Amino acid sequence: MDAPLAIFDIDGTLCNTLEVDDECFCSVASELLQVSFGPLSWGGAPHVTDAGILDWLWRRYRSRAPTEAEVEAFVGRYEAALARELAQAPSRFAAMPGAAPLLDRLRREGWHVAIATGGWGRIARLKLRAADLPVDLLLASSDDSQDRVAVFELAKRRADVTYRGVHQRVVIIGDGIWDVYVAAHLGWAFLGVGCGERGDRLRSGGASAVVDNFLDGDGVLRLLRERSEVVGQPVEITRPFRPPRESA
Repeated sequence: MDAPLAIFDIDGTLCNTLEVDDECFCSVASELLQVSFGPLSWGGAPHVTDAGILDWLWRRYRSRAPTEAEVEAFVGRYEAALARELAQAPSRFAAMPGAAPLLDRLRREGWHVAIATGGWGRIARLKLRAADLPVDLLLASSDDSQDRVAVFELAKRRADVTYRGVHQRVVIIGDGIWDVYVAAHLGWAFLGVGCGERGDRLRSGGASAVVDNFLDGDGVLRLLRERSEVVGQPVEITRPFRPPRESA
């Protein structure tokens, strides 16, 4: 298929929800496991997705995987905590500046667009709705796999079905070093989102282009075009990958 595919992450990429997401996830984990957690507590988790982190926490502190009932209870409390925060402080769920216009422009200019996330689907939909972003573009989530690579790979396969063709050019747009790893593993291009230390971390991990946000639509589109046109030369990891100590 000639049209390029852009796959966007959610937290820290389309939605400015990293801080509130960390707070709510940590609060629920602390409550259910009776252990004090902060956003740096799961640096050893092998899979940087909500399901992967939850499984790792249970195996570490309960010496077993969580049951389906425990997973459902966790997700329910997590969703409720986010919903309370949304009611009290909706500004904490704002879209990344320029995100909505960029999504519209990409589709007008011949791009195919999808969203994938390491979060659970119902949590992702809550955030997208709160930010007034299109929920229908969400094609894969932590409900599908604990493995972040598998989540994004599935999003691409589902996009192939949705758009009726196999995409040869794929760009991941994400804010985490784990997204750089996913792009490199799958042989796709990458555009980073992050300012300050987050942007520096992406660059040191192999991202050749990083934007603070999406306000400069022309500039972002130019970078995406450049990356989509470099066929066969995906992002390269410049240092050994280790599970990062940040939220999914």
